[in-house]
This record gives sequence, C-alpha cells and structure tokens, in this order.
Amino acid sequence: MNALALSALLTAGSVGADPAYQQPPAQGYQTLPISGYADAGALPAAGYPGTTTAAPTTGPGYAAPGYTAPAGAVPALCDECTKPVRRLFQSDHEFDDFVGPVSNPILNKDPRSNSHARLLFINNNVPGGHPLDGNIQAYALQMNLAVTERLSIIADKDGLAHISPRNGPSTTGFLNLAAGLKYTFYRDVENQTLAAFGFLYEIPSGEAKVQQNQGSGSFAPFVTYGKEFGNKWHYLQTTGYYFPLKSSQGSSYIWNSFHVDKQLFGWFYPLAELNWFWYTSGGNRLPPVFGEGDGLLNLGTRGQAGAHLVTAALGAKAVLTNKYTVGFALEFPLTSRNDIINQRLTVELIGRY
Repeated sequence: MNALALSALLTAGSVGADPAYQQPPAQGYQTLPISGYADAGALPAAGYPGTTTAAPTTGPGYAAPGYTAPAGAVPALCDECTKPVRRLFQSDHEFDDFVGPVSNPILNKDPRSNSHARLLFINNNVPGGHPLDGNIQAYALQMNLAVTERLSIIADKDGLAHISPRNGPSTTGFLNLAAGLKYTFYRDVENQTLAAFGFLYEIPSGEAKVQQNQGSGSFAPFVTYGKEFGNKWHYLQTTGYYFPLKSSQGSSYIWNSFHVDKQLFGWFYPLAELNWFWYTSGGNRLPPVFGEGDGLLNLGTRGQAGAHLVTAALGAKAVLTNKYTVGFALEFPLTSRNDIINQRLTVELIGRY
C-alpha cells in the first residue's frame, strides 16, 4: 500500500464504520476507600457511575477540590489519630475526674502520673500525758514531675517542722528530704482504672532537734491503685513498707491507706480515708512512752514490734479550675493507741499542669 492510499484510509475513518455513529464521551469513575466505612454493607448503593467528581487521593480525612462525601459516609478514625498531643512534662489528663488523697500526705499516693506542686500545712495536736504534749506543725512543698504519662519523679517530703510541747521549749527545724520514682504499670482509660508502683528514699538531711537526720536514711517501696466506680465514685489504696537502712535509728512498718470520694456538681469531692500502720520493729533512740510518729515523724522508739495504729480522716476537695485544687482532712485515731496524734488537720493547695 502506497502513502496515498494510507492517507485516504486515515481520512475516511475505520473500515466498515457507520457514518452516523458517534464516540460516547469518556466517563469518570471513583475508587471508594473501604477504610472510610464501618463495614462493606455501609457502602452507598448508587451515585458513583457516571459522575465526574474527583475521588480522595489519600486517607479518610482528605477532601479533594470539588469532592463531596456521600451522605452517611463517616470516616472511622483511629484513637491514635484523634488523641491530643501530650506536652512535655504534662500530667496524665485521661483521669481528670480523680483527686488524690489528703491524709498521710507523705506516704499516701495518687496513682496518676502528675506534674504538680502541693503546698501542705499540718497541725497536729499531741495527746495529753505524752512527753511531747502540745502541738506539732509542719509546712511543706511537694513536687512531682511527669516524665511520661506513666513515669514520674516524686519529691514528697521536705519543709519545716515546729514542735511546741506544753512543758518545754519550742523547736523549729528542717525535715528530711525524700524523693523517688513512680511508674503507672496498669492504665485502663476506658474503665478508669490504674495502678502504679514506686519507692521513696528518705535522705537524713533534716535537723535532729525535730527528730530528723538519724541513721543512713530510709526506703519506702509502695504499690498504689485507683478505680472509678458507680456514678463518679473513686477508690484509692496505697500499700507499702517503710524501713530504715540502719534499723537501730528508726522503726519499720507496713502501711495501708484507703480513700473513697464522690464527685458532686463536677467540682466538689467529699472524702473519707483510713490509715493503718503495723510496726514490725522499733529503733533504740527513745523509750516506749513516746510511741511512734506514723508517716509524719519516725521517732525510732524502742519496743514497737507488733504495735498497730489506725486513724480515720474526713474531709473534702474542691477543683477551683483545671489547674488548681484545694482540700482538707481532719484525722483522728480509732485505736486505743494514738502515739503523737490526738487530732490532726491537713490542708493542701495543688497546682497541676
């Protein structure tokens, strides 16, 4: 076939074609992202063939210019996609309906990972007939730093103590420093349940005139648990063992602290707490008549093995803003043994990040 014949065929069109036939216009089709629907049955039955609307080119959240999502199509976004970004050292805000305990403030723990500063004032009335009969006050600032939503650095003992007996001179001095770590090993946001373990090391850094700076320091490993139940009720428990590295300079004991509160009006929390101290050994610094100092002061009193002290506390907390909380608890002994506590008021102000 020569060039002239080939040119004539191209001009005339395909051989055998109907001169009345017209090529239909090109159709545009969409590819549906299956991940954008809860299941295959949720796919629209019609509306896509014949349309020229451009389809999304990436994930469920992408909308190309001119694209309109079909009615009823709800993207199934994952929890990680919608989870707020946690800032550096920010507290764990997935459990914001919880509040921490008040009484036994050095040893009773909040299981959440928190970045907070906690100002404490403690006014302790010593029973009549006790060698220290009178009043003990403490002023402290606790600091916690949330490294992650599970791991936190805790500094839960510091400050000043003022001991004012009726029949002797008053003394004021620094308390020991105590710091450690806490790790939330169980964290169930959906069921508002969490548990943590950790430890405190008490450094003998205080002053002997307020019964501090004795021996080589003390350790206090602990486990703490929290659970929301019913209609905004909360239960907290901390169990631990306090022991001095030099046993003659302090008493050893197991402690259990229990806390129950009820959230009212979204900001007010009436609460009740119970603290139980079971002494496994005593020191050799003071005679038995002094008793012991529970979680506030370790007197290192002789003959404490097998002794028990149980106290109860009633109080409340108020969430002023999303950062600030105030609280108080009035504590009193339930056992015939009351050691240095006849009545104790603990007041706190917490700033939480």
